Amino acid sequence: MENVYIIEGKNIYDLHSCFKEFAKAVNAPNGYFGSGMNQFDDCLFGGFGLEAPCKIIWKNSSLSKQRLNCKMLRNYYKREKYLYEKELIIEMKELLEHGRKDASVEDCFSYTAIQYSKHMIERAEIGELDLFDEIVNTIRSVSERSYNKNWKIELILE
Repeated sequence: MENVYIIEGKNIYDLHSCFKEFAKAVNAPNGYFGSGMNQFDDCLFGGFGLEAPCKIIWKNSSLSKQRLNCKMLRNYYKREKYLYEKELIIEMKELLEHGRKDASVEDCFSYTAIQYSKHMIERAEIGELDLFDEIVNTIRSVSERSYNKNWKIELILE
């Protein structure tokens, strides 16, 4: 039997309330279903209440789309970029301390994350992508990214 989860868009005002609504819908352990987009993505692959195959029905999704706008996406990735810039300094220091005298920022994971954040900020600033679309794209891509062929998530926007 396929699981069905109902997300109530009226309860979503920002990313935190979105994660909280997902946690409630899937009965997530300790009410946790992510604290950022990477963690949210991890939760979609199981172990945090969601069981696939499933349908996620997002009621009042147009209201969520209005609230989870381009400005929220831009601000989210600006914070991510800032955190990764701090991490990049630590990564470079560790590489150099371990004898990697030829190390460059391009060798660091944080550098790639910073570049991705910049790209997402640009897309948000030109109105090409909003936070709602980023969440929807993340959910809809799970089935194709899963190693488990039975891990299917169907997202229905109402």
